[in-house]
Amino acid sequence: MFFRFRAFGRENFPKEGAVIVAPNHASFLDPIIVGVAAPRKMNYLARDTLFKHRPFAKILQWVHVSPIRREAGDMNAFKLALTKLSDGEPVLIFPEGTRSQDGNLQEPKPGIGFLEKTSGAKILPCYVKGSRDAWPRHSRFPRVSPVSVYFGKPLRFENLSANRRERYVQVVEVVMKAIAGLKRDASQSS
Repeated sequence: MFFRFRAFGRENFPKEGAVIVAPNHASFLDPIIVGVAAPRKMNYLARDTLFKHRPFAKILQWVHVSPIRREAGDMNAFKLALTKLSDGEPVLIFPEGTRSQDGNLQEPKPGIGFLEKTSGAKILPCYVKGSRDAWPRHSRFPRVSPVSVYFGKPLRFENLSANRRERYVQVVEVVMKAIAGLKRDASQSS
């Protein structure tokens, strides 16, 4: 990789078993960067429009990316993610659902709460720092810039609302607070 790259908290990444990796999303580089930092092979969900160009679609499939329709909850994509999790594999899901316009954390979507409740998997919060500078939103190509990944401690959820929709929202709120904490720690360490 041609970026000045560092990974922190890799010891927090479970060595085995199902885990939902939940990073912030500021750049197209984020899944690649988290995949390089992770000590295990990752599985990803990405918007289906990225699969329109055949050569690029083949590359995405080769690195374990599956398409998801973003306009509504794509149950086929969730079923695929649940299959990977039931097989004990890690799955990367961006709680925000899409890249940030300004680099700040965005309002999360409840899908990660659904996956956590349905699979029973731990959620590993993750913060990617510098990816937006390395490949800005409207830039055609990436540029050399320092990029760091910070893995937090795995989260387990107990004593949450019995109402499933409320629970999903509670889960994503806790996850986003954990990501915000990692962001704070990252900015203090630089």
